[in-house]
Amino acid sequence: MSFKKLSIYIVILFTINYLLIKPAIAGPTSTTYELKQYGFGSGGTLNSTSTTYRIQGITGEIETASLSSTTYLLLPGLTYTLEPDTPPAPTITNTANYYNKLNLAINNGGNPSTSGTTYAIQIASNSANMLQNIYYVQSGSDTLGTTPDWETYTTWNSGSTFQIIGLYPGTTYYARVAARRGTFQQGRYSGIASAATVNPTFTFSLKTSSQTVPPFTVSMGTMNPGGAIITSPDSVTATISTNANSGGLVYLYDQNAGLKSTTAGNYKIGSVPGKTDLSSLTEGYGAQGATAGLGQDSGGPMEFDSPYNGTSTTVGVLDTNERQFADSSSLPVSAGTAAFSLKARAKTTTPAAGDYNDIITVIATGSF
Repeated sequence: MSFKKLSIYIVILFTINYLLIKPAIAGPTSTTYELKQYGFGSGGTLNSTSTTYRIQGITGEIETASLSSTTYLLLPGLTYTLEPDTPPAPTITNTANYYNKLNLAINNGGNPSTSGTTYAIQIASNSANMLQNIYYVQSGSDTLGTTPDWETYTTWNSGSTFQIIGLYPGTTYYARVAARRGTFQQGRYSGIASAATVNPTFTFSLKTSSQTVPPFTVSMGTMNPGGAIITSPDSVTATISTNANSGGLVYLYDQNAGLKSTTAGNYKIGSVPGKTDLSSLTEGYGAQGATAGLGQDSGGPMEFDSPYNGTSTTVGVLDTNERQFADSSSLPVSAGTAAFSLKARAKTTTPAAGDYNDIITVIATGSF
């Protein structure tokens, strides 16, 4: 805020011979104020220009040292009168535990919201005094650059929160705002606000319905040749937690592309192709997402992906190719769970053996 200097004087009245004497005062006054310093000017220029410069000024104006305290600053004179109001400190937060972005909003502090006044947002990383690692928010991309980007209050989202992106994890960022009136008259920077990004996080665990410690074994039970489709008594549950911007993913692949028996001459009950209903085949094997094993504490939600999102007797292929089994809907998730069970069917000519087996690998990752 710009002010002209005002000096307030208390006039002490006293009597001599019962007459009220007033002190002699020169200059613009009222009954309560006296303006000690003023200038009428003795000429000057309103708009002297060249191809690269422009000046607006007067001669004869007196400037004095600023008056200040710990909370206020009075800047008298024409230069400071032309300055825009200093905006309040911006609001910068990380309410969602982001590792590469922060929420930011600015306040115009009484300056015009559209044309006439523009604003630049200065950012410093790990520098509370704003003396090093200096950057500026770039409108449009909302990334950080090395050049100030002067935009209107409307362009900077009119006080609503937007996100600055492309930040480093585990870093404290300090932000302040300056306003500029016209082309050249920049005001002072606001107070400073700060917030920190967090480090990326990802956890993954695996268990079966009956086992919490590896190695895990899932029994398929007994299959009768030409009989019904059987489902593994145990299901396998993957649990993930991550703050990855695009969430967490779970993948499956196997070793044998089916259930293989060494004692039966390496006979294999082969995996179904793609996404297939086992009831349409005489023999086959595959995995299916278990609806009861799908959920999360927060974020997400978790969802099954094709070909493992079948129901009833429809299963997905298992072979040496990694396929996405479940994901957290491209969002961060906490304690997201996704379980699958195995289904198989033997035909009448399937050799009898007690060592049909497969090795399934489960992989989880965050999409940062």
